[in-house]
Amino acid sequence: MNDDETADVLREAIDAYLTEANPEDLDADDLAWNLVNALRSARERQAAGS
Repeated sequence: MNDDETADVLREAIDAYLTEANPEDLDADDLAWNLVNALRSARERQAAGS
């Protein structure tokens, strides 16, 4: 995954998190794990498509 693809995955995950999370419940740990999961999923999709 190149830098542009990585930025796209992270941007989409952050946007989804901020859209779905209650503003009063924003949590850095939750966001971090959402990003980890998004990157893992993107790598798995990329590996499956190779």
